[in-house]
Amino acid sequence: MLAPETLAAFVSAALLVIVVPGPTMLMVLGQLRHSRLRAAAAVAGVVLGDLLLIAAAGLGLSALLQQWPLLLSLLRWGGAAYVAWMGVSMLRAEPGPARAAPAAGGFRAALLLTLVNPKPVLFFAAFFPLFLGAASAPGGAWLSGFLLLGLLFELLNVGCYALLIGAAGALGRRLRWRAIWVQRASGAALLLCALLVLLA
Repeated sequence: MLAPETLAAFVSAALLVIVVPGPTMLMVLGQLRHSRLRAAAAVAGVVLGDLLLIAAAGLGLSALLQQWPLLLSLLRWGGAAYVAWMGVSMLRAEPGPARAAPAAGGFRAALLLTLVNPKPVLFFAAFFPLFLGAASAPGGAWLSGFLLLGLLFELLNVGCYALLIGAAGALGRRLRWRAIWVQRASGAALLLCALLVLLA
């Protein structure tokens, strides 16, 4: 069990990490053009992807990626290509009312976007042990610690996404933004993210 001060430090650090915009946040914002339900489904895809990556990091996938740099490079290039493809798709969206799009499409796209990004695996593998402590032995206890911190991280993540979706929707209605411009701005930002991944 984490000490209260350790838990408070984890929550503070996790919130700082979560609020920094990244490809998945931009992708979720882009889904608002279709509906809040599709954006919420995209958040569910992000969360499932994160939890799978957290479990993989707890099982030692990050060590495998460090031992096999070619695998990490393939993931990086594949992830950048997928992010760029999503960005171009958002930029090519036609103006006017968005066509009805099933929520499942947002879920699948966000899940894949999360899973093809190797950085979260490395991040979770480096971030979580700071709060688990050196005393945590590898094995079942180590993995359960990763999963418990992962659940807490994702609860905070979902809360932040809910606030983001609510604020973006309210602001869009108040300022009468055209949702197509939000989607196109998200698409351009995704292209920039893909470029940054390749340059990193």
